[in-house]
Amino acid sequence: MKHYYALFNRTEEAIEVTFPDLEGCVTFGKDWEDAIQNAEDVLVAWLAHAETHFIKAPSTHEELKDLEGELIPISVNEHIIESYKELKHFNVIFPVQILNRVDMFRKKTGLERSTFLQKAAEEYIQQHDRQL
Repeated sequence: MKHYYALFNRTEEAIEVTFPDLEGCVTFGKDWEDAIQNAEDVLVAWLAHAETHFIKAPSTHEELKDLEGELIPISVNEHIIESYKELKHFNVIFPVQILNRVDMFRKKTGLERSTFLQKAAEEYIQQHDRQL
């Protein structure tokens, strides 16, 4: 089974997780179990939605061993990837200036436009659901 190494670093608030081979693929957890579970999910979500030229082959443990933090291999879970494939296509109209800002930002993170907009919509809904 294919895997990528995740770098786990404990802070005062949480355990932060980054994937050295996948720029912008980050998450965290309140404890180790939560961090590992979130790492599994964010890895497949990132792989399912990233533009192909941002997806690098996994590095070996030897290549990453000098990084600060704890390296843990995270398997690419094919069952979770399938849940990200249930998508519906629709058209959206944006002002050019906003779309340009979206594209500049999402290119820095390696996300496709639709993935960025999906994440922005989810965050917006989550923030405003609390207020309703």
